[in-house]
Amino acid sequence: MQYKFAKQTFSANPTYFHPRNSDGSFVKDFKPTKLSYLDFREKYTDDFVEGSALQWRWAVPFDTPGLISLFASPELFVSELEYFFSESDPRMGAWNPGPYYWHGNEPDIHAAYLFNEAGRPDLTQKWVRWILDNKYDTSYKGLDGNDDGATLSAWYIFSSLGFYPIAGSDIYQLGAPLFRTAEVEINGKTLMIMAENYAPENIFVQNIWMNDTVLNRSWIRHSEIEEGGVLRFQMTDEPRDH
Repeated sequence: MQYKFAKQTFSANPTYFHPRNSDGSFVKDFKPTKLSYLDFREKYTDDFVEGSALQWRWAVPFDTPGLISLFASPELFVSELEYFFSESDPRMGAWNPGPYYWHGNEPDIHAAYLFNEAGRPDLTQKWVRWILDNKYDTSYKGLDGNDDGATLSAWYIFSSLGFYPIAGSDIYQLGAPLFRTAEVEINGKTLMIMAENYAPENIFVQNIWMNDTVLNRSWIRHSEIEEGGVLRFQMTDEPRDH
């Protein structure tokens, strides 16, 4: 699959999905960090919905290898993506969430799982836990934004179980479970999720087994869990060496 990116001057790898006019020319007024939520006249964000070009930059969950290939290297992709998260506002439900990672309105809620396909599952584990810790609580707010048909709630449930579905595929990206044990019923069968060496500070995964088979990858297919079984995570407080 081919993607056309436009060159900008915002970062070390200045590439974004840049809108074009009907004559093929790129739209002149373009600010990647302008949030459509605050661009009241839609001068800079007319072609983006509820988000910035920087947020929609990562919106290729169906072809992450293709997206990564547009960067000079996987390492640069990882660096840009981690910066995107590190600049995100940690406050719950901020009225102005800024142009970086925005969990509340879901323009890029899959983005933390993109690290997996760039060879850095430890960063998926790190940032998924950051979202779980900062964008959900038991107060009257509870969520970072509108639940939109239970989208935010579903994200929490899947991510706390340790795996996340990629829309339009049979693939779940693996993260790290939030609980010591959990059970999921699938077509009358039981999938048991277990976290060995469980502790609040142990947010990283050393090894993963599906039943007795080590998973030397950061994803799992639906066919591997649809008959139930045991998905076992070995937890640690240090990222696994790459």
